Order: sequence, then C-alpha cells, then structure tokens
Amino acid sequence: MNQKGKTPDEKFIIKLYELALLKKDPHAPVSWKKVADAVGLKESGVKNIIKLLAQANFIKKIDDILISLTPHGVNFVKDNL
Repeated sequence: MNQKGKTPDEKFIIKLYELALLKKDPHAPVSWKKVADAVGLKESGVKNIIKLLAQANFIKKIDDILISLTPHGVNFVKDNL
C-alpha cells in the first residue's frame, strides 16, 4: 500500500490494521512496538500517537504493550485505503 503523504498517525493505524489482519481479525491485539518498528517511528513519538488515537476512539489499549483497533478505527482505515 502506498503510504506517501500520510501522517505518522495514519501510517500507524493503517499498519496496525494490516498486522491485525495477519491474525485474521481486524480487532486482534497487536504489540504497539511491532507497529512502530514496521513504520519506522520512535517509541517517544508512538506513545503520543497511541494516546491521541485512544482519545479519538480509534484504538483501545489492552495493556502496556498490546493495542487493538476499535470498530471506529477499522472504519477509518477502510475509508482511507
């Protein structure tokens, strides 16, 4: 998928969706560290992205490492693919 022109937040949420789909479930929990590595973001920036995406109801924090997409987040990604 072409991610040129996407914000770091958009790249992050799209990659989260792609990694969750590898588990056959768009709502499957995924390590945020794995997502960050896949899109080339640093941990400090990712923590802010996670906080903002959770506040906007795009993702849900499961624990300190695992996050998952909410139905709202899945719809956002599908609309932006």
